[in-house]
Amino acid sequence: MLDLGKAISAIEGLLVDDSQASLTYAALECRLVIEQICYERLRVVHDYISHDDLKKWQPRDVVRDLIQQVDANTTRTFTLSISTTPLSTDSTDLTAKDFEAVEYAPLGTQIGFDPQKLGRLWNALAKLALHVRLPTDKTEKVDHYGDKEKIKHKVIETLAEIKRINTGTLLSTGLGEVVSFRCPCKSQNTRRLKLLNDGQIINCINPDCDESYHFIEAKQVFENRMLSVICRSCDHHHDMPRRKVEKLRTDQHISFNCEKCGETISVSWRPMQTQKAKPSS
Repeated sequence: MLDLGKAISAIEGLLVDDSQASLTYAALECRLVIEQICYERLRVVHDYISHDDLKKWQPRDVVRDLIQQVDANTTRTFTLSISTTPLSTDSTDLTAKDFEAVEYAPLGTQIGFDPQKLGRLWNALAKLALHVRLPTDKTEKVDHYGDKEKIKHKVIETLAEIKRINTGTLLSTGLGEVVSFRCPCKSQNTRRLKLLNDGQIINCINPDCDESYHFIEAKQVFENRMLSVICRSCDHHHDMPRRKVEKLRTDQHISFNCEKCGETISVSWRPMQTQKAKPSS
């Protein structure tokens, strides 16, 4: 569980100093804490999502991906509790009243937040404090710092949200049925079943692995995404991870020898142009 106490104290000290420089630094500290909050939620569930499955790196977008792909409760407030006395081992005989009658002890509380709100605060802090204002004409002065009172107001608003989130005592890795498979790189990949869509592409959680998969809903299996490369010399087919090719830049290539005839095969991206045939007269 992330403890933000030291960062909160640092921001409060900068507010007490109340200079333009200290408030600017307080705005930077607030931005860093927002990133910590969002990225810590990612860290604790990294067994359920690949880094390459994240669409963007901005804090609110990372959290949005977690909600969609890992756990819908990522940003919700809830308390987890455990019964203090064991229940019957035969769960088929238990009713809702049986569970309600048991005494529970709380394990911890996760404090939720609005990722859109955190995103707005993150952007506003940068706009007010972390960029020199662009002049609109020759007569406008280029100031080193932004508007002091506006920065202070936004830092105070952000600090209140940070303190609220910091009251949490638990970060959940999610709830619900999971499906797993082992990649050829030997990494165990696990996903929440109800958040998977038919045909969805997922990448291996191992950052050094080039394997990616399609989820086949009807069979509840993960199918390797492969690209078939044909040797021009002997027509032998070579299967290679499609993701490995997709990651290539235009100035890169992959070379290997054909396992049948030994011919060198190179794979690269090249810009191509097609022209429509002129209509015959």
